[in-house]
Amino acid sequence: MASTDLQLKAIDALVHIHAAIKNVQLYPHADPTITNSIEMLYLHLVDILRQEAPLVFAELEKKALIREKFSNQQEDETIRISALLDILLGLGVKNISFDKDLEKEELHIFINLLAKNPKAIHDEDGLPKLMLENETAHIHPDNKVYVPMEKDQEIVSDLDIAEGQISESIAEMEKVFTRLNAMDGAIESLPSAEQRDMIKRLSVRTAKWIEMETTVTLAYKKICHRLQTLLQDFITYGYFAEAIPIIEVFSNINTGALKKDDKVREVSLEVLRNLASENNIYILFREMNINENNKTTEACQILAGFGDIVINKLLNIVRDSSDSKERIRIIHIIEDMGHAAIPGIKASIAINAPWYYLRNMAYILGRIGNETSADILRALLLHKDKRVRKEALKSIGQTGGNKRGPLLLSFLPQAEDELRVNVIEMLGKIRCTEAVPNLLDMLKNKSLIAKDEQISLQEKICNALGTIGSSEAIKTLSEIAESKSFLGIRSYPEEVKHAAKRALADIKIKQEENQS
Repeated sequence: MASTDLQLKAIDALVHIHAAIKNVQLYPHADPTITNSIEMLYLHLVDILRQEAPLVFAELEKKALIREKFSNQQEDETIRISALLDILLGLGVKNISFDKDLEKEELHIFINLLAKNPKAIHDEDGLPKLMLENETAHIHPDNKVYVPMEKDQEIVSDLDIAEGQISESIAEMEKVFTRLNAMDGAIESLPSAEQRDMIKRLSVRTAKWIEMETTVTLAYKKICHRLQTLLQDFITYGYFAEAIPIIEVFSNINTGALKKDDKVREVSLEVLRNLASENNIYILFREMNINENNKTTEACQILAGFGDIVINKLLNIVRDSSDSKERIRIIHIIEDMGHAAIPGIKASIAINAPWYYLRNMAYILGRIGNETSADILRALLLHKDKRVRKEALKSIGQTGGNKRGPLLLSFLPQAEDELRVNVIEMLGKIRCTEAVPNLLDMLKNKSLIAKDEQISLQEKICNALGTIGSSEAIKTLSEIAESKSFLGIRSYPEEVKHAAKRALADIKIKQEENQS
């Protein structure tokens, strides 16, 4: 059989698959229309598989299955193939193959699965898993084998179906905004519910395409620029929810959450910079503050998507705004930015900044920071306001990782009384074995034994030693627990002795756990 004939039959098979899927979606389960369409598809596939097996469609995310030499294909068939690829890619399927022993019942199962809501498929761990569970042994999604072709023939087309679909999606969304009145900013004819659903669906599809693309082509740049214009309309006319999925992908590329090369990141950064204009920020802040259209959450998400481009403006509001509710909203936006906000926060911390601003920075770092940002917090441990010091200590405990122990030990001699107790408690909580010698030295120092503060401090030290569980502390803790007054020289207070006994019991339990 000539390769060209095989290729044409393979393309026809895609048309039949799409027709069968649409029939399952449109007609009742037992309707003969469904049975007939799957019967026709089965006979068509069997005819191909008799002469070439397996039949494999590969690299669906990149390749079109039509080229100019097959120009006898009708436009309707081309549209159906495009729609089928959209379904498969929506399910994460990039390759699919049919084996020669294909059975009709397997095909029924396969078509019914493709006709389901994509979200339902994803919620059930994807199409490959469902097909495995339903024993479709002769149909394989994401098989990496290629359709056999002659050397001078390609399955690739100059027409890229994925790019074509996205251009069409953008065009459909743009149609809605042709109604906008440029003079007064009003919409002459509000989109119907059906049109709004269409915009949402196409926004998600477009975001998925941007997420999958790995190289900057002329078409990619053109599409991104068109999207920028469209996103501008979304923001101007309050279509925040529709803008979010697309902006989030650009943002993830810009921050590195989605791994792309420098050229792709440059395109994303350019789009975000242009969208983060003064006017757009005003629109988003206005909605965030007065909730005029009940879209405060969506406005915050878009601002977070702009990332480090707007971080300084957001930090200034946290520092200067007298409205505590506004400050809280901005803090949540900065949290949503994640690690991208850390450089801006670090640069903004100055000792003469308002105490509430520094406490808020410490709070944010405790939620988005990591070991590398722990040193930023150390400087705040010495701040004159105890509220700043306590927040910084808490955040070090949350994000400091392996740096916590050495950092807290280096700070311990400088800590004032109240914070020293908190540091000791944290050293115990993180089970810092390096702290044991320091804690034992502090415990043996009885120069201030009569003071209530010293008694409390020694109790906390015992508790921390018990939590750490080091055998190095057993000797000193035993001496304290068993100490008695002698010739008027007071032993350790009863509270401290009890604490030492509890610590010894804790250490014993941990040793037994380690041995079992």
